Amino acid sequence: MATKRILARLQALLLCLFLTSSHAAEDAFMATLKAAVPADTRITFLETDNERYPALLQAAERFEALGGILLLSDTDSQQQWLQQTHALRLYLAEQGWLTLTLPLPLTPQHLNTQATESFAELQAAHQTQTLSRIQEGLRLLEQQDLERVLVIAMGRSAEWASLYLQQNPAEPQIRLILINPRPAEDTEHARLLERLTALDMTVIDLYREPYVTGQRALPDARMRRNAMRQAGQTDYHQQRIKDPWSDWNSDMTWLKRQVRGLIQTHILNPDEQRQQQRINTPETDQRPPGIRRD
Repeated sequence: MATKRILARLQALLLCLFLTSSHAAEDAFMATLKAAVPADTRITFLETDNERYPALLQAAERFEALGGILLLSDTDSQQQWLQQTHALRLYLAEQGWLTLTLPLPLTPQHLNTQATESFAELQAAHQTQTLSRIQEGLRLLEQQDLERVLVIAMGRSAEWASLYLQQNPAEPQIRLILINPRPAEDTEHARLLERLTALDMTVIDLYREPYVTGQRALPDARMRRNAMRQAGQTDYHQQRIKDPWSDWNSDMTWLKRQVRGLIQTHILNPDEQRQQQRINTPETDQRPPGIRRD
């Protein structure tokens, strides 16, 4: 019950922080956040477009990190970003990854009294704000001089992560992991498929259908799988979330182990094999015959 009270207070303070950007709100938020995370979690504030928002850095529990992981909370999560990401960010740090967790802005809701043009402007602002935060998170990880970077996108953040990576194909050695992916808007579900199929990277798709709430997601797992196959995406891997699954919570014991296993199978092992091939491939002299060799 104490943890739930802390999380509820954090959510209220975070909303206040976004609305006011006051030092008092930031100080109150920092004090409450420190009580909710381990003492070795580094809390920092990032800035984009005149807004400040918190980010949690958890150092890898090994001398040299396997890489960095950016965890993106569901933009439809009612600001429960800390609860959603808690288990994964700590567990993956234990397994040798530096993890960076940051909240994404809440999906705007269309009110019946709201004009269509006004809502479209709100959606455009939300997209700009969300992509800016993803960019800033990846920039922070790139400054850590890491061998590889993974993005774990939960729920509706799947589309935003896919869009950012589609627009920035030069991002080095980034791989994408989706957990219960959903489109940014239910009425525009085809956009998620378009953005996923445009990616040229390893994509791991973990899903649970139907959701605990009974909602059926579109595009569902079958549609995503078929779209990626039809697009010729050979480095796409899909797996159902194993039981027990009780929606987002602060433990997720089975899910975090499943994520680790998929990372090992589809990212670390192939990377090691490619590295071994480079080591074992002998260098050949490409000069024409008759040219003196030293």
